[in-house]
Amino acid sequence: MNTPEDDQRELIDRAKAGEATAFERLADRYALRLWRCALALCQDRHWAEDLVQETLVGAWQSRARFDGRCEFSSWLYGILRHRFLKGRRQQNASRPSAAIGLDQITGTADASGRAAELSEDALGIRRAVAQLPNEHRVVIELRFFAGATLDEISAALGCPLGTVKSRLYHALEKLRKMNLSVNLFVSGRE
Repeated sequence: MNTPEDDQRELIDRAKAGEATAFERLADRYALRLWRCALALCQDRHWAEDLVQETLVGAWQSRARFDGRCEFSSWLYGILRHRFLKGRRQQNASRPSAAIGLDQITGTADASGRAAELSEDALGIRRAVAQLPNEHRVVIELRFFAGATLDEISAALGCPLGTVKSRLYHALEKLRKMNLSVNLFVSGRE
C-alpha cells in the first residue's frame, strides 16, 4: 500500500522525467498554498497570482534540478521567494501596493460574504496581525493563514529556521499583549 509520501515521490519522479500530467497534479496540490504565501509576501492579489504562475513555470523548467535534499514544497517556496525578490527589484517606485483584505487572506472572492461568516474574535485577530511589523506579520500569515510549515517559511523567506521561530515567538507575544486569544492560532499546531 502506497503512502501519500510514496505517491508524491512517484509524481516527482514522473514529472522530472517530463510527464506534464504528473507535474500538473503536483502543481494542483501546492497552488493555493503558494498563492497564500505570495500574497503574504507581496500583499497584492494580482501580483501574487503572477508569482505563482511564474513559480510553477520555473519549477517545470528546472524540474531536473530538484534533487530531493529538501521537501518539494520547500523547493517551490524557494523559487517563489526568488521570483518575488526579482520582481520587487524590478518594480518601479510608482507601482502602488494594494492593501490586503480579508478576501485575499482567506483566498475567497467574496469578502463581504466571508466576513459575515467570520467570528468577531477571528476578525480581531486578523486586524491585529495587520498591525504587526512586516517581519512578524509575514511569518504569522504564512504559518496560520497559508498553513506553511516552519521549514517552508524558512525557505520562502530565505532566512534560518531559528529566525523564523524567533519571529513567530515574538509575533505571538505581541498578539498576547494585545489581549488576543492566541490559542485560536496554536490549537492543533506543533
